[in-house]
Amino acid sequence: MRKLIINSKIKLSVVLLAFAGLTASCSDFLDTPPEDVFTDDNFWTSENNVKTFSWLNYNTFNGYGNNAGTTADFYFHASSTGLIDDNLAMNVFTNFLTAPNATNTNWNEYYTLIRRCNLMLERVPNVPMDQAKKNHYIGVAKFFRAHTYFRLAQQFGDVPYTDKYLAQSDANVYKPALSRAEVIDNVIKDLEEAIPMLLNVDDSNVTVNKYTAYALLSRVCLGEGTYRKYNLAQNGSVYLQKAKEAALAVMNNNSFKLNADWKALYNSVELMNNTEVILTKRYIKGVLGNSVQAYTNTSTVQNGLTKFAAESYVTTNGLPIKQAGNAQFLGDATIANTFANRDPRFAKAFSNADYAYSDKPYNGLTSITGYVFQLYNNPATTGTDVSTIGQNQIDAPVFTLSEVYLNYAEACAELGTITNVDLDLSLNKVRTRAGIATLTTDGTNAAAGGVQINDPQRTTALEQISGIVNPIIWEIRRERRIEFMAWTTMRKEDLMRWKKGDYLDTNSNPDVVLGARIPALIGGTTKTRVNAQGYVIPYAAGVSRLFVSPKNYLNAIPTNDINLYAAEGVELKQNPGW
Repeated sequence: MRKLIINSKIKLSVVLLAFAGLTASCSDFLDTPPEDVFTDDNFWTSENNVKTFSWLNYNTFNGYGNNAGTTADFYFHASSTGLIDDNLAMNVFTNFLTAPNATNTNWNEYYTLIRRCNLMLERVPNVPMDQAKKNHYIGVAKFFRAHTYFRLAQQFGDVPYTDKYLAQSDANVYKPALSRAEVIDNVIKDLEEAIPMLLNVDDSNVTVNKYTAYALLSRVCLGEGTYRKYNLAQNGSVYLQKAKEAALAVMNNNSFKLNADWKALYNSVELMNNTEVILTKRYIKGVLGNSVQAYTNTSTVQNGLTKFAAESYVTTNGLPIKQAGNAQFLGDATIANTFANRDPRFAKAFSNADYAYSDKPYNGLTSITGYVFQLYNNPATTGTDVSTIGQNQIDAPVFTLSEVYLNYAEACAELGTITNVDLDLSLNKVRTRAGIATLTTDGTNAAAGGVQINDPQRTTALEQISGIVNPIIWEIRRERRIEFMAWTTMRKEDLMRWKKGDYLDTNSNPDVVLGARIPALIGGTTKTRVNAQGYVIPYAAGVSRLFVSPKNYLNAIPTNDINLYAAEGVELKQNPGW
């Protein structure tokens, strides 16, 4: 099967390259194209051509990046991508942009993809093919259009919206931006229309199907419900109920099951047919590689776990490490104590054998914070498949059952209706797989092993900036953080919808720029700086990052596009603070 897919992709790559230009602009067509080149007039003639065209859409999933690229959904993040998060400190200090850029890669790529989707939706109904497959590809186009507008709204707020394939001369090309709320409602409409059209399974979990759309719908509606609650002080219950129902549709499909090993989601060479993965991005030798293993297994200084994130790992009894009376936590004076009795995912993601820093590498590795990242390590991969940039082959998850479980639990908690039955259906399955005590709740509080959880971190001054949440919501948020520790895009999106941008501010949250505790370095003459308590200071003195609200909750609208709209007599408003 793998060989067949490789050969098919190579054979069809010429078609993709020849036809890709059709989606760029209507003015790109030649008056008299060569007879052996596809045009919009002669392409839409078969199911195979439609399928080929739809493959272009999957490039939008960054996964672990493409070849040597570090624009990814996992691990890699830099100020240019807007993916600064509070879990991993970049090996070079990153800050927010201070002024709008003329262009934005995401903006350009997203609108190109939307144009492709609108073209599909216009042409596919007239292609001679089986009606069920025709409906499926219409659903695929609606899925990708929805996914893309969702990300545009997340990143830019109010954005131009069109559901038509327009000629460049059409006046509707330059319509005023639609409100973020209206865009999201259109996203939900697209997904709800796509779900009954999509096949239950199509090419296993490597292409979009009905349950991929349900998974996305749960993500979108959870995002919108919590965004309205925490950012706009509105009632998001309608969206939260939709999120719960969409998640349940996936959970009720017995084809999906959690892997026995959590780490297998992130270090597997093959995720095709994996029962936990609803959609995967495949990397195939000779076709497409990534660099995530190379960056975490070579002399490149690793991005490192922050103190703020490390302290979020509970002990195996399910209690926070700072909870009074938690005897399982042995402190962090040594690496052995730091990892002792902790959530097993901690040691699966980061080495518990030793810290590594510039003065004392571990197995040739160094980390900006001392914590050695090892989540992507696969003992079966060797040589250039590990060490060479652009040649790593582990597959990346895009939608997973574990996310759907946690979407369900969070939606129930935010609705104020969560029960122990809900927890056992969802979050507790994730915790059982991880190897930590399960939770119970009275609808507001949380308990583990019969002990009520009272995490002092939940009510700190940092939390009070935008508002304290109740204990069960706090623990569900913790579970998302740990379960998806290096899923950088997901963590950033969560912080924005919860209105927790202050987590990224180094003044409000100094722990976000501290690393492991290494007391032996206190007062030493090493290149690695530590504070008075021995926590690694990864960056130069005086470095700081200020999170400005509301500015940093949205990206700037590219100024070139603002000017382009202005030239057509239409105002495209810049986002607040920019």
